[in-house]
Amino acid sequence: MHEMLTGGELDYLTGDYLAELTMLILGRDRAKAPERGYAKTFLRQLEQCLGLAQDKGVRIVANAGGLNPAGLADAIRALSEKLGVPANVAHVEGDDLLPRAAELGLGSPLTANAYLGAWGIVECLDSGANVVVTGRVTDASVIVGPPPRTSAGAATTTTSWPERSRPGTSSSAARRPPVAIMRSSPRSPTSPTPGSPWPRSTRTDPP
Repeated sequence: MHEMLTGGELDYLTGDYLAELTMLILGRDRAKAPERGYAKTFLRQLEQCLGLAQDKGVRIVANAGGLNPAGLADAIRALSEKLGVPANVAHVEGDDLLPRAAELGLGSPLTANAYLGAWGIVECLDSGANVVVTGRVTDASVIVGPPPRTSAGAATTTTSWPERSRPGTSSSAARRPPVAIMRSSPRSPTSPTPGSPWPRSTRTDPP
């Protein structure tokens, strides 16, 4: 992170922290302590780089929230206060299907997450956040969300969602199968469950 911030002129710094194996590790971490479940590496990097990013006017977007984006957002706010570096922190959630595992017939997975799109990120940035953390989002979302910073701009990078059913902005999101269902025994995630609904909503938490 420091190398990127000092290597050239940036408007946004984005990061992808969530490999499938990482989700499994975070799931086990959260099982031990509910307040965990996010990428602690990101928080350690921010401790060294938050002030630098703020000084350079760089906004940060990362999926380091893992299974607990709200918890990571709270930890970043605490870090911001500790460092004396003001930061507007927001998070995107709605990808966690574990509370609905029984309803969706998923059995007893360690984790169950759906990939969200860029709309929640766009809303957070439009609200004035300069640090945005998410849970499971598509690989492209942390990239396509920041540059336009408008709903119209982000629309060019996604499918043609009706206004009432855009993931991340609606309470009646379109139906899509979940992915990355992690179980404690297999080494890889199970296949998506056909016919399972997309999360009903994604809530942003601007300051």
